[in-house]
Amino acid sequence: MNLAEIKNAALAKALQYDVSYISKWISGRMLPAEKTKRNVLQRISCEIVRLSSKTGKENLFANYQVENENELQEAIFDNLEAEYDYVQDMQKQYGSSVAPKTSFFVELSPAQYISRMHHPVLRRVSRLHIMAEMDLLSLTHEYRLQIIQGNIGTEKHRFYPDVHFSLMIDLSLNKIDNIYDPIFLINMMKEEAGIDFHLYRGEQAAGRMIFTVKDDFMMSGMLMDPNRCMSVTVSSEADHCNPLYYSIRDLCTRENLLYHNATMAELLDGNEYVRSILSLNQRWIIGHMTEHFLPEDLFEELLAQVRTNDALDQEKLRYVHMLTRKAMEETEIEIIFQGIAFSNLALESDIDFFDQKIHLTLQQRERYIRHILEMCTTRKNLHFRLLYESPISDFRYDVAQSIFLSDGIAYLRLNTEHGRNNLAVLNHPDMKMVFEQFFDTLWDEKNGMILSDQEEICSYIREMIHRIGIIASVREHTTLSSSEQWTEMAD
Repeated sequence: MNLAEIKNAALAKALQYDVSYISKWISGRMLPAEKTKRNVLQRISCEIVRLSSKTGKENLFANYQVENENELQEAIFDNLEAEYDYVQDMQKQYGSSVAPKTSFFVELSPAQYISRMHHPVLRRVSRLHIMAEMDLLSLTHEYRLQIIQGNIGTEKHRFYPDVHFSLMIDLSLNKIDNIYDPIFLINMMKEEAGIDFHLYRGEQAAGRMIFTVKDDFMMSGMLMDPNRCMSVTVSSEADHCNPLYYSIRDLCTRENLLYHNATMAELLDGNEYVRSILSLNQRWIIGHMTEHFLPEDLFEELLAQVRTNDALDQEKLRYVHMLTRKAMEETEIEIIFQGIAFSNLALESDIDFFDQKIHLTLQQRERYIRHILEMCTTRKNLHFRLLYESPISDFRYDVAQSIFLSDGIAYLRLNTEHGRNNLAVLNHPDMKMVFEQFFDTLWDEKNGMILSDQEEICSYIREMIHRIGIIASVREHTTLSSSEQWTEMAD
């Protein structure tokens, strides 16, 4: 209401309520009745949009980062409902009409801790500053996923640069699961790519569960084991939140930063892309198809489609492609293809072309995959493995990511819904080692998860080409049937 420049009396009149009700709702001394909650909140949302001044509406659009009044009304309702449910739960828990601003718990389970993390302030998508120290890798898988996937109320296809989240974790290598943890980390990076997210390492995060929002909210506790948090303090007092916020911020130094986001133009201008191609000891995990495997003629076709500018001009991309092609003819490279990369290309048709999604026709998809098949059969310097299904069930249906490791530079190619923060350069040697161990473990895997026999890999790739042929034949038949139907109607 403050942002929208709406007075209590104006809202009360629009809702046909006494102004005292509005004042009590705002102060927290009263809630609308639960049976009428949804109706009242929808009406409030509608009236706030309708009554807003021009400046107020601009403020709300900026604060919620939405594009039209319908989206704004939905966002306001979502925030009101989250606030209502949180306040109601607190009132029931403490048995009072106004919940205390600070509370202490001797012991909470991780599930109880996480439920209290879902504070309504996290629905805000502007001017939100979060610091956390969490021993994530000591939590069970289920609790980790709940923290990274459901805590901050943002939509996956949107980008929220005014939500700032810095997280410090204990990355001690003796506690790393060589398969699960790298997959978890890369998916956490993808999940948080829609905000201004920074990940740090610090041994002081071991055994801690601290989460604080500047000016608004904090939780602090000790993780005694994967199922028990002790001495948990929860507060919405700024005097408690801000000292904790700044103390964590002081620990999040550049030396402890695990990776930084980059653009493709930055990788090309700074020669990191070229260094990656020319470095020794190259190891790639391909979770979605990239420009590295394009035949010459198909590269030129896609280059004509791509959006270029001074930082990403055609001649620069053409030079890098020629360098890549030459390196892949003469350099020893170990490559793990994930099966989902082939099936997604066959069905969904997009490839990552220098961090831009390009749509391939069925014929282009077949040419692309046939070129990979040719490399598998003729290039003795390229060594292939094929991971035909996700090694862990938690991320089985997620879009797989790509990893490029070398002695010179290591970076990740993420595949985000909003197309932002797709490139992550690994800053810290510990982070790089996590993914190197991940690659080595997969490469040497002996339990049937990885195909290493060349003929088996080629057979798999031929099956993908056959599936593209099936799609093409069905489309051709459907097109012919539609054409015949139109001819009959014309006759």
